[in-house]
Amino acid sequence: MAGVPIYQPLSSLTAQLTDAESLSLIPPVMSAQQSPSIINPSVYLNYLSKEEATIYEVGRNINLATLGALIWDILSSLPDERKLIQGGRGSTVLFAYFLARPSALAMVILTVLEQTGPVSNCGLIAVISATFQIISSATASYLFLRRVHAVYFDSKNVQHAFSLLWSVGICASCLLLYDAIHNYNEIADTKHCIRQQYWAPLPVAFWIPVLFDCVVYCAIMYKILSSHRTGQKKGWRSYFCHPKGLPHFSRAVFEGGQQYYLITDGINTNRFIFSTNSSILPSYQVMLSAATVALTSAMACRVYRNLLIEALDEVHINNRELTKPVFADGHVVNVSLSLAAEPPLPKVKSRTDSEGDCAAFERV
Repeated sequence: MAGVPIYQPLSSLTAQLTDAESLSLIPPVMSAQQSPSIINPSVYLNYLSKEEATIYEVGRNINLATLGALIWDILSSLPDERKLIQGGRGSTVLFAYFLARPSALAMVILTVLEQTGPVSNCGLIAVISATFQIISSATASYLFLRRVHAVYFDSKNVQHAFSLLWSVGICASCLLLYDAIHNYNEIADTKHCIRQQYWAPLPVAFWIPVLFDCVVYCAIMYKILSSHRTGQKKGWRSYFCHPKGLPHFSRAVFEGGQQYYLITDGINTNRFIFSTNSSILPSYQVMLSAATVALTSAMACRVYRNLLIEALDEVHINNRELTKPVFADGHVVNVSLSLAAEPPLPKVKSRTDSEGDCAAFERV
């Protein structure tokens, strides 16, 4: 036909073929109605929202850091624990000491396993983890229960009241078992676990330890300060300020209680606040549980260990009988201490020494 070229230049044909080949390499555009396919469906993050995935990853990192810190604390205290074993026979307090951190370690390991997988039964792992959490919390608080028993050795009513509060705390902690059975599930089929439901009674299990620590701390501080009134400041500030004029052992008890309470109360309170907030994700509410249990057990054992090691060193250096201070009639009385099972206290009659705030003792 006239006006239509029959042949085209070779360069023009080559350009057209190149354009066609490049167009064939462009993937088709996905329509709005089509959903993207999951390349690797076994990855648990694919089944979580952006907010859930962020909280899940943050919680996992916190638990991994807690695991490393707790292992370091246990290993670094082995030389001192050897002294504790060599220094005396077995007792309920020593048994609680050696059970607190291993049970916390087992709880942290299981918590990390829930978030790193593979876990075939999330409910079972959560129940075992909650059991170790209850054991660790109970044994750590028992160390301070025995301390308040020693301080108020002459008041059975006070001892029974604190024992009852300690027992209530254990019973409240058992609520964790119900929460573990009903609220932990597997993320699709990924062998990873997550807490998926909010349970209103759970904050009770986290509030009782805060209450117990607060009451024990205030009771011990009150007894120490009221037994050494001379030259001491009055008022609530004296419970948190470094007291002057206290005997060496009483000052060690005071400072150890301050370290434990002021450090652990902060994280315990934050855990309680998270658990009461129903507007946040269920996994967010328990994100600090492993860190709280690990820190509480580590601090309780540290305070107990330092106090007892100090007493043992004094015995070995001065070749003196190991004693402990108890409070009677407003005075401090040193009574023979067995590292074993707390034998009956000997009858003593106190007499004020030259300083006016301490008392020696004589066996009757």
